[in-house]
Amino acid sequence: MLETSRRVRSVIAGLAVSVVVAGAAIAAASTDIIKTRQQGLKDMGAAAKVIRDELKGTRDLEKIKDASAKIQKTADEMANWFPSGSGPEAGVKTAAKPDIWSDPDGFSSARKALVEQSAKLAEAAKSGDAQAVGASFKNVGKSCGGCHEKFKVKED
Repeated sequence: MLETSRRVRSVIAGLAVSVVVAGAAIAAASTDIIKTRQQGLKDMGAAAKVIRDELKGTRDLEKIKDASAKIQKTADEMANWFPSGSGPEAGVKTAAKPDIWSDPDGFSSARKALVEQSAKLAEAAKSGDAQAVGASFKNVGKSCGGCHEKFKVKED
């Protein structure tokens, strides 16, 4: 009887350690994806700035093409950046509103609009037509706003 009791305690202790280790691994994964997400969105913003500056300035189509491709790639990758557990409950300061997870269909729709518009921007950039790039870039901006309005905490 005493030996059985020891075995039970040993199994319970082993399970407790497993739960703690699994929890730590999940927390680390959430932190990693949040860092990836934040960097990716900063990179997208930087690419948008390149396009904006080039449209106002020298209109270097190679820079515009590269930045457009970066925006398109980021929009595509974004689908994997908001898994369950990577919201406010992760304990990491982020501008992502809980609405991303409570309204996944709305968020997915907003992201798909960005994907569509960024693909059109990349095509316009490949064409070399600065007017088309400018018009398409405005539409990308509108689709970015579609997420920012509902799914991003406004910064002071």
